Amino acid sequence: MNVRRLAPGCVTLALLLIALAVRSGLVFGLVVLTTIFVPMERLLALRPQRVFRRGWRTDIIHFVVNTVLLGIGLFVVVVAAGGLLHLLVPADVRHFVAALPVWLQILAGFAVAELGGYFGHRAAHRSPLLWRFHKVHHSIHQMDWLAANHLHPIDQVFIRSCAVLPFYALGFSRASLGGYVVLLTFQAIFIHANVRVGFGWLRYVIATPHFHHWHHADEPVAYNTNFAGVFPVVDAIFGTLHVPAGTYPERYGINDVEPTGYLRQLAWPFARKRPADARPSTAA
Repeated sequence: MNVRRLAPGCVTLALLLIALAVRSGLVFGLVVLTTIFVPMERLLALRPQRVFRRGWRTDIIHFVVNTVLLGIGLFVVVVAAGGLLHLLVPADVRHFVAALPVWLQILAGFAVAELGGYFGHRAAHRSPLLWRFHKVHHSIHQMDWLAANHLHPIDQVFIRSCAVLPFYALGFSRASLGGYVVLLTFQAIFIHANVRVGFGWLRYVIATPHFHHWHHADEPVAYNTNFAGVFPVVDAIFGTLHVPAGTYPERYGINDVEPTGYLRQLAWPFARKRPADARPSTAA
């Protein structure tokens, strides 16, 4: 028995079991999402591809384990940095935000979180250091709903923190934050889905698979575009919107070759830098 080959699998299984124990609802959530998106991708398929495509087992581990790691990471960031930022914001500003009507607070909170997430995501493409973690997500070559969770937890903690910290520091309610997180989570899965759905002019209002597939395109015309998580108008404002009507990318992914297996993919950003890593200035 080759212990060196067996060990990564055992560690991955242990992480999976721990994550399931910590968040018992993850299995239910995965079943619900599978029930929604698998039929959707069969009925409205953009491209013919197998449900159990290459790497699907690893992406399920990403879904389960990364969800727990992201929650822990955000909690640590909010405790460590959120309290300080909260103190730096004048009390009058926080009182003003808290006094807003619920509907207006939700809209304003969504705008603040979306702007923070936009610039965090954009930084993950521009910074060579951040790109080394973000490229894990962009290494996918087949787009589907499960690919949304193929990511590095450190990358996601950074990007989500950019959205959550301003939200927290300005004193928005937990209900507003919770609403944004729910919307962002479902939206992130939907925009990766292998579906062809026409939204007409709404594609400029709400992020769609068409919008986000171009973000993952391995085509120069789409590099450094479509960073918004929910509202494409943010990209329109900052000149990074690319939603050509009626056309989808021919290719996805990056030129670098990602290792197989969950633990190897987590370790990938820490490997010795190679020329292919230096893509953030032109990354999708």
